[in-house]
Amino acid sequence: MSDSAEPDKLPVDFQLTDPDLVDCTETKDRGCLKKVLTPGSGDESPFAGATVTVHYTGRLLDGSVFDSSRTRGEPFTFELGRRRVIKGWDVGVATMKKGELAELVCSPEYAYGKSGSGDKIPPDSTLVFQVELLAWEDEDISLEKNKKIYRKVIHPGTGFSCPKEGSKCTVKIIGKRGDKVFDERQVDFTVGEAEESGLIIGFDAAVLKMKLAENSIITFHSDQAFGKAGKPEWGIPPDAEVKYDVTLVSFEKAKETWSMSVDEKLEAAEQAKEKGTEYFTKGHLKSAAKLYERMKDCLGGDPEFKGEKEEKRVKMMIISHLNLAMTFLKQNDFYAAQKAADEAIKLDPANIKAIYRHGMALYGVKDYEQAQKDFKKVLQLEPANKAASQQLALCAKEIKAYLDREKKVFGGMFASKPPAVKKSTGSSDEKTVLQTETTKSGENVSNGDKKSGPDAEGDLQDVAMA
Repeated sequence: MSDSAEPDKLPVDFQLTDPDLVDCTETKDRGCLKKVLTPGSGDESPFAGATVTVHYTGRLLDGSVFDSSRTRGEPFTFELGRRRVIKGWDVGVATMKKGELAELVCSPEYAYGKSGSGDKIPPDSTLVFQVELLAWEDEDISLEKNKKIYRKVIHPGTGFSCPKEGSKCTVKIIGKRGDKVFDERQVDFTVGEAEESGLIIGFDAAVLKMKLAENSIITFHSDQAFGKAGKPEWGIPPDAEVKYDVTLVSFEKAKETWSMSVDEKLEAAEQAKEKGTEYFTKGHLKSAAKLYERMKDCLGGDPEFKGEKEEKRVKMMIISHLNLAMTFLKQNDFYAAQKAADEAIKLDPANIKAIYRHGMALYGVKDYEQAQKDFKKVLQLEPANKAASQQLALCAKEIKAYLDREKKVFGGMFASKPPAVKKSTGSSDEKTVLQTETTKSGENVSNGDKKSGPDAEGDLQDVAMA
């Protein structure tokens, strides 16, 4: 159908008793009737949560047009089944196929009811919409809304509760790539620790949106699945998208942080720290970061923390920021590493590891001048710190190389400033060589050595726990 401007009238050339009108409602109350004008293609229809794109023309039973996306020359996009539109649309569009053109007849109860809408839609109006379903995307359930985890609900499940971080879940999964099943099993796991149970990391985010007994098809971007390595033994190539048929069989609610006592919060933070460090040592960096974030959640500001317990809270909060900074550095996520180190410095301005890791994050984004300041500060606090001395020399070398290049190109006219700050995107494409870090004890810990122990003076923690 063309997108040309439409007249003020578009006749309704059928009766409400027309046998071609199909009742789309579950209760068969005739609140939303549909007449297909042009059939769509395929067998699939959008599910609740999908982002659908349509063209439409809305009119009263006398044919008076009150709204049209075609007149505006721009399709309309909305989230299906989330009450973003009138009830009749949520019901009717969910029955359509891609490319289908249909008339949707919506009773007042499925439209604007007794109040009507503005000057064009009187109270208690039955409305007729000519709708063309152009396209849809399944529901984006990634935590960052970055389109890396999509869900298509097959069976909506029961109740209103969903698992949370730390919930113990049982899922039944069938992994598919194309028509080939590569993984079929039932798995028990704790949300936030999917990798530990042999699941891809994307399950940690996916189940947070699922209800008990829900069955959904989940599509995982490679970042949330097998990544650049793939899974050769299962026939999964590098950087491959995969689909899983997932049923949430059961879950136990994790205790909410707000309902914990001070002692319970400290204990939960300690458990998250230990588990996170275990994952870090194994190289499960994303899972480790989630657990260090959980530490922060447990240790947030609470007036009930007093005296020694407040001191312990602050000490553990510093550890969570330090460990996050190191974990992000290992992933070349320099912006996040800088932010985490900043938080540690706010709590302990003279913390050598925090300052050093802040410098490493700046070095990673090629801000050598600012990184140089951090390494100088480390040496002021600890003159024998070899790692800071090495990094200071590397910064000086990079700055000199930059100035030499500028002098060569511009004859020295503009070679008076060191490199400008390059803002980190957090992308894994930003590469650097992280230098060996020297602890206060004089022990060298290689950032690439996954065998290094995460003790109080080791690769992660800077403060020994009491």
